[in-house]
Amino acid sequence: MATRHRKIFAEVSNKADAVVLTNASEPNVDMSFFYSTGIVNGIFEGCFAIVRQTGVEVLSSDLEALSARQAGVKTTVFRTGKQREELLRKKLKGFSKIGVNSSELTHANYKFIRKCAPKAKLVDVSEAIGRARMIKDSEEISRLRKACQIASHTADAIPDIVREGMKETEAAAELNYMMMRLGASGPAFATNASFGSTTAEPHYVPAGRKLRRGQLALFDFGASYQRYASDITRTYTCGAPSARQRKMYETVLEAQLAAIDGVADGVHGKEVDGAARKIIDSSPFKGKFIHGTGHGLGLSVHDPGAISSARDMVLREGMVLTVEPGVYLKNFGGVRIEDDVLVTKKGCTVLTSASKEFRRI
Repeated sequence: MATRHRKIFAEVSNKADAVVLTNASEPNVDMSFFYSTGIVNGIFEGCFAIVRQTGVEVLSSDLEALSARQAGVKTTVFRTGKQREELLRKKLKGFSKIGVNSSELTHANYKFIRKCAPKAKLVDVSEAIGRARMIKDSEEISRLRKACQIASHTADAIPDIVREGMKETEAAAELNYMMMRLGASGPAFATNASFGSTTAEPHYVPAGRKLRRGQLALFDFGASYQRYASDITRTYTCGAPSARQRKMYETVLEAQLAAIDGVADGVHGKEVDGAARKIIDSSPFKGKFIHGTGHGLGLSVHDPGAISSARDMVLREGMVLTVEPGVYLKNFGGVRIEDDVLVTKKGCTVLTSASKEFRRI
């Protein structure tokens, strides 16, 4: 964690003298604030992280000061709105160029930084911060491993905890409960439990639909562990699968294994996406893979980085990404299989260990 400010400035180069990161009210929370500071607890609404080549300082309200100091980061406390403004003015005095993370910055907070540093030029360094966050350090990888372990154990238990007649919302609640029992602080994102035709909606929100025999059951979920997210998807059937369901599953599994085999340092993400897409498009399900093969994973469930035909990104050692091809048939159902992988020099390490057998509920 002590070197993250250096990673940021290695990417920022000469664009800024300092980088200012801040949070609004949830959900407008900038995960780069927590990346740069290493803080595990708290929201830090209206607080600031000032990142320089020499280190990081947090300007915190009294409410969050303990969480900041427990993380070992230099912390200065303000107690009123007036003190907050005076303190930020003082800390930014003398800077001619200040970097901001525009992709996560509210307009109100932008205006406040502008007010406190009227003579400085504000520069968008969001892409540079994203590049720094793509390569995970050992502490990040350790937390991601734990988050993946929790999600994997939960996925393996699904045939035992989900039953015919259970509502989607009930199933999602059972998964969230188990992840927290295993040590997660909560779900990494809203758990998707979908049954029957709703499995064909990749970003479905669970509702009152009950699981019936013969249906596909898809679960897309992840654990949050010390702010780091896992993301796993497994698909099951309630009772014996039909020939069509089995063919869908076998096709997606073959595509996913081909994509995982293609992941390595120096490989273009487009090539990995193409490996999965080629298998699906040469099957009866051509054109039914409707999203990218993967995305970055870390503090956010959609961290910087992607494995996609739409983005020609070179994979590098230390990146953590999902690999999640799928097939979706309207009014019938969908199959997706998703794992989290750590890119290594010669390949990748799969961090999620749940069985990929086509299991029955």
